[in-house]
Amino acid sequence: MFKALSYTLSSLALVITVGLAWIWHGVRVPEAIEIAPFYCSTTQAQPSDQIADRPLKVLSFNVQYMAGKSYIFFYDIDGGPDSRPSNEDISLTTQKVADILRSENADIVLLQEINDAGDVRTHNRDQLAELQLLLTTETGKPLYPCYADAHYWQADFIPHPKVLGPVSMKLTTLSKYPIHTATRHQLPLVENNAFSQHFYFHRAILETAILLPNQTIVSILNTHFDAWGAGTQVNQQQIAATQTRLDELNRKDVPWILGGDLNILPPDGGHQQSDLSRNGTGHYDKDSALNVLYQRYGAVPPLDNLQGEKAANWYTHLPNNPKVNLPDRTLDYLFYSKGWGIKNSYVRQHDTLTVSDHLPIVGEFVIKARPLHGR
Repeated sequence: MFKALSYTLSSLALVITVGLAWIWHGVRVPEAIEIAPFYCSTTQAQPSDQIADRPLKVLSFNVQYMAGKSYIFFYDIDGGPDSRPSNEDISLTTQKVADILRSENADIVLLQEINDAGDVRTHNRDQLAELQLLLTTETGKPLYPCYADAHYWQADFIPHPKVLGPVSMKLTTLSKYPIHTATRHQLPLVENNAFSQHFYFHRAILETAILLPNQTIVSILNTHFDAWGAGTQVNQQQIAATQTRLDELNRKDVPWILGGDLNILPPDGGHQQSDLSRNGTGHYDKDSALNVLYQRYGAVPPLDNLQGEKAANWYTHLPNNPKVNLPDRTLDYLFYSKGWGIKNSYVRQHDTLTVSDHLPIVGEFVIKARPLHGR
C-alpha cells in the first residue's frame, strides 16, 4: 500500500514539474533587438516619393483588443467583474474600428492592443486579419497593403485565474507605403518578483522604415508603455530607452515620428493629475516623464493646447470606470523630429467613445525640404 502511494505521489510530482516547466518555457521572451515580421505588397502600395509631395497622415489608436465599452475588466478597477469580451462585441467593435480608419484614410496607422489567433481572451481570433478584410477599396484592393507586427505579450499559458490560457497581444503598424525594414526594440520591464515579471508584458517599440527614392529613410515608431507605472520608475526608464533610439536616428539625420499609448500624463502643470486625484480615478507620477520629449521635439497634442479651456479636446482616454462618463486624461501622443513640420492634428472624439477606452489621435506631417542621408 505504501509503495503504491509513494509511486502515485512521485508520478504526480513529476506531472506537476513537467507542467510548470511547460508553462514557464511557453512564455515568449524577446531579445533586446529583433527583426520584426512584416508583409508588403509593393505592387499595391503607393510610391514612397509621394511623402515628399503631400502631408503624411498618421493615426495612433489603442483598440483595446476590440472589446468595446460594455465591460469593466478585472484590471480596470478593484472588483471589476469582467475578464473577456463576447464574440459579438469583438465583431461589432472591429467593424467600428474599420469605419473610423476608412473615414480618416490615414497613410500610416499605429495600433496597440491588437490580438491574434493565439489569445484565449478574445476567442483565438486573428483580429488583424479580420480588420484587414474590412479595409479594402471598392475594387477589393487593400487600403493598407503593408503591415508589421511586434508582440509584447505572448505565452502558451498565463497562470492567472482571469486568463488561464494562451495570450498573444501585439503592436501593428499599417502602411500605404512600402515598408523597407521592421525592427522590434525591447523596453525596460517593470520591476517585480521573477515569477510575475516573467509572465508580465514585455513592452516594446515597433520601428518601421520607409525608403524614399533618394535613399532617405523615414522612420515610424509605434509603442505602448506600461500602465500603473506611478512610483516604479518604469515610465522614466522606458522614456530613457526610447530617447536612446531617437538619439540614434537624430545622429543619422533620419526624420521620425513616434506614436502610441504612453500611459503618462502630459507635463501640463499638474492640471490633469489634480483632477484625477481629486476624483479618485487615476494615480500618476507628479512629475511627467514626458517632459524631456516635449522639451526636445514637436508633439501632438501641443503643450499649449493642454493648458487652456479647450484642453478636454485633447483627452484620449475614457477609462472603464463607472465614475467616469467622458474622456478625462491624455495618454496617447505623437512626437516628431525636426525633419517634419505639422499641418494639422486632433483627437477624434465625436464618434469614438463607444469603441475603445482610448481615442484615436491624428497628425498630418510635412517633410522638410533639405538633404537627408539616413540609411
